[in-house]
Amino acid sequence: MPNFAGFVASDFEAYAPKKWKSNVFTRERLEVKQKLIALGRHLESKLVATDGSLLFAEPSVEYPALWNHKQVEAQHLYFSRNEGARKELDAIIDRQHSLASMIDDPTPQRNHVFLAISVGHESIDMALKLHPDAQIDRQNWQRKCEDHFEREKFLSTVQALGEAFRAGVMPEIAAASAFDDNQFAHALTKLGKSELTLPGTPPKLFYVGRAVPMASALQEGPALTTLAERTFAALLPLYRFIAWSRDNDFVSIRETLQKEKQAKRQKGLSKNDSVRIVRGMFAGKAGVVQEVDAKGGLKVLVGKMAVKVDVEDVTKS
Repeated sequence: MPNFAGFVASDFEAYAPKKWKSNVFTRERLEVKQKLIALGRHLESKLVATDGSLLFAEPSVEYPALWNHKQVEAQHLYFSRNEGARKELDAIIDRQHSLASMIDDPTPQRNHVFLAISVGHESIDMALKLHPDAQIDRQNWQRKCEDHFEREKFLSTVQALGEAFRAGVMPEIAAASAFDDNQFAHALTKLGKSELTLPGTPPKLFYVGRAVPMASALQEGPALTTLAERTFAALLPLYRFIAWSRDNDFVSIRETLQKEKQAKRQKGLSKNDSVRIVRGMFAGKAGVVQEVDAKGGLKVLVGKMAVKVDVEDVTKS
């Protein structure tokens, strides 16, 4: 991957509204995507989650598809928790989503707080965003801010970002310096409110970030990497504040995950279930489960004999 050489005017023109729904301009958008990835390489090593893992970088697609509602309004590079951590939480979050909402917006970013760089027709956006459906991160943030000192810490961090930054629930964003208790309460209300919307309607995301106008981005050239590093260094503490982790758990998800893990190991087997042993010395024998331990070990009564087998060695009758 080449070093980031800066954006040119034609990169922004690739996202003119008349081109959004056309595959003819996919090649133009692919070139912008490659530049975004090169820019992201300067940031990856500096974007570290609270658990010490690097945030995972993932570009958006450059062609019209289901998850962008068949139009490419902008090119994005997302930074969020790594794939393993995402899958762990997705198993809990997706149960609470309707099928219609998942079809309308199937992107993985809807479930998790994330950082993003976006190239549009008129500007480059650098921001932290939180989708209403990112329930674990959203509730973690809300519960954490029930503590007065934690809430003041969050608000002061947003307010100190500088004149270029804006905050709020999209599209109602204003100067970050004005984001106070009232704005915070309003944001939580908007994110927590269930609303019927038409398919393709932009979601009301919580947003903290800045837009770099095209003229400024062109003037920055390759030095845009420095601006991006400064911007995300300022946003990263907010990401860490909101993002759930085992060390930043204000919603008791740790216990839920432990139960999920245990249930997966036990494969739904419980005491008094009838099973057939399919491997080992007792293969072919039928029995009744007497005990199931947290690691997936079973004690099965075969006739009058209790034998120890692994959950993988039996099938449920």
